[in-house]
Amino acid sequence: MFLEAVVVIAVVLAFVLPSSAVVTNMDVKERTDPLWIGKERIEIEEAKTYNKAISPYPQNVGENLQISGWVEGDDRRPSITKASTGEVFITYQHDEGILTSSAGFTYNADPLDAEAWFNNGVILSLQGIDTLWYPDTAACEHPEYELMNVFVTLDTEEAGGMYISDITDYETWEIYTWTSGAPEPEFAGISDGGWYQDLYYDDVIGPFNFYIYHEIYEEYDIPRCPIFFHNGIDAASGVGYFDAQSFEQTAPAADPDYVNLPDRVHTCIYNVDTEKVIWKKIDPEVETDYEFTPFQATVADGTNPSIGTYDNNVVIVYAHEGNIKCVYSSDDGETWSTEPVVIGPGGFPDVYVQGSMIFAGYVNNGNLYVVSSNDGGQTWSTPQQKNDVEGTVVAEENCIDVHAGGIVWVDERNGAYNIYYTTLFSAPSIPTITGPNKGEPNTEYTFKFTSTDPDGGNVYYFIDWGDGTDSGWLGPYSSGVETSVKHTYTTEKVFNIRAKAKNDQGFESEWATHKFSTPKNKALILNFLEKFPNILPILRYLFGF
Repeated sequence: MFLEAVVVIAVVLAFVLPSSAVVTNMDVKERTDPLWIGKERIEIEEAKTYNKAISPYPQNVGENLQISGWVEGDDRRPSITKASTGEVFITYQHDEGILTSSAGFTYNADPLDAEAWFNNGVILSLQGIDTLWYPDTAACEHPEYELMNVFVTLDTEEAGGMYISDITDYETWEIYTWTSGAPEPEFAGISDGGWYQDLYYDDVIGPFNFYIYHEIYEEYDIPRCPIFFHNGIDAASGVGYFDAQSFEQTAPAADPDYVNLPDRVHTCIYNVDTEKVIWKKIDPEVETDYEFTPFQATVADGTNPSIGTYDNNVVIVYAHEGNIKCVYSSDDGETWSTEPVVIGPGGFPDVYVQGSMIFAGYVNNGNLYVVSSNDGGQTWSTPQQKNDVEGTVVAEENCIDVHAGGIVWVDERNGAYNIYYTTLFSAPSIPTITGPNKGEPNTEYTFKFTSTDPDGGNVYYFIDWGDGTDSGWLGPYSSGVETSVKHTYTTEKVFNIRAKAKNDQGFESEWATHKFSTPKNKALILNFLEKFPNILPILRYLFGF
């Protein structure tokens, strides 16, 4: 049975714009009749699962956890996401040989449980497909499908994916390829979230994803052409918006990235020949066609861009001339920083945004580093090394992925390419609070606070004095160094002092507590007993003193 999907082709009158210009005039567009394509269901040929008798658990040292490598071969191109139930889910490409590749998956409810990564692992080979490339998985907002996966196949030249309803049972996953084919495929990728109504096709409602392949259709012949594919999951349909190069020159394209917001999508990609970084924004209510969006510009010279957003802030981190750089916008891409910010030496960056904190990972001299920015990309923190064995991180396209669930990367410390995991950043330790436990009202007392950041960064303290006042965030202070703070209580009461710490990346500790009391004046109590002498025996009887 053929399921409906659509590919949109557009003919335009090309014109030349400055490389920095945002295209606004799209009235020249004409659309041809769509080419209807279908999905073909693909079955699993072989599922390999972990067998402890054949491959023992890895002997992890430090905080880096090996999550693949229990089957002979090389593992690369990892991606990480989280299910709505909290499990961290990792996907990677497993290469058994030069022409034999399949998709590896594992998940973990407790990412620090090293054995669970192996116990929950599976490597899937698909019927009729020998070389599966770029498997990527993201959280899906569909009520039945927890996650959605995409991939391309080199030997059969197809693009496809998987609908994952139950991460614990791969036999329930719905695997398919688009029957239109994908000549000379280069890339597949998908990002968390995103649920959009297509502007032109009523049945297409769902997330976008990227493919790159050789687009051949009628008069078009575009090698390494980016296709921004809009999935209509419930209608089993989709529309592939390919970039026919009418405006910004994206092809030959490589290494795209994008991030979904509730009402728009920010994307970036680079041209392999010109090494220009191109940004495009898709507003589904304005234009869903990737080629014709009125929001697009060449924003930098470089390669391997990665993009992050929050509110109206957009940051693109990329590699250029041996350095990691970034450009940023504070108005949703309307304007961009005029000079790039140099973060430091390295390559192959990846960006993730949590709240208003921007995290960027990259590789330099065989090591994985992470930096952060809390001002929209204008300044960046000191790099923190995440691999605990020196010089073992593989530097290649899509070798790392940064996510709230953690960081994954390709590591060769064992003589083969394996996927490793660690947390993004750990919170500082719960502060210790030292100081007096009682005192007098209207007297200043000193309390001391100490917390340690596991990555050696600065710490900040927030103190709730228990009297309706707080300190706000104090700092920065050096990790592990005792910090003194003074406070005066004006009433007689037992106060519950609470304090928590955070680090430069914004990760907060749990609360610590300390009791402090300002007891009632003894003279007042004695005066009370002198006036009411008969109450003392009653108090002794009631309270046992």
